[in-house]
Amino acid sequence: MRQVLVLALLAFILSAPAYAGERDADHEALRGILKTSSEALSSADFDKLKPVLSSKNLTVVTVDNQRFKSLDEFKAYWDKMFNGPTSLLKGLKVEPTAEAQTEFLSDNVGIVDGTSKETYTFRDGDVRDMTTRWTAVVDKEDGNWKIAQIHFSANVLDNPVLSAAQKAAGGNIMLPGLVGFALGSLLLGFLGRKKTA
Repeated sequence: MRQVLVLALLAFILSAPAYAGERDADHEALRGILKTSSEALSSADFDKLKPVLSSKNLTVVTVDNQRFKSLDEFKAYWDKMFNGPTSLLKGLKVEPTAEAQTEFLSDNVGIVDGTSKETYTFRDGDVRDMTTRWTAVVDKEDGNWKIAQIHFSANVLDNPVLSAAQKAAGGNIMLPGLVGFALGSLLLGFLGRKKTA
């Protein structure tokens, strides 16, 4: 029994470097996607972004909790945020960093997460930095790695970009949410009273 365990361990040790070497090319390709996508977003070059996104099952969730299922949808959102008649933002620079190498769930699917330092330039000249977190699912399509799903999140309690937007909107950006919360609380209170009556 002991010899079987020793042989199995030896076989694993000898095969591990070969397997790691096979994945080196994948990790290099994925680092390329990270670089390309950050450059594309920072320059709003959606033609450059298109080749690194899945054409089959794309989902993008932005820091403001918007969900998009295609590059065209995401581009329309971007144009509204940066070029719309009421847009507060003028530019964005993103600097994403993966916290570890991609974890492969199968030969063709991987998951990776990290942080991104984002610099927002507002139309009034104000510049704010914010660190976000992101998680991405990558999928190999026709031999090439693509971003299939990506989700960004921000700290809602300490958010310099939200603070700048509030300032630009005269401090009233939270008002609709607070009114909705108050109305919801009143409605729940009324329904609760009705049940006990």
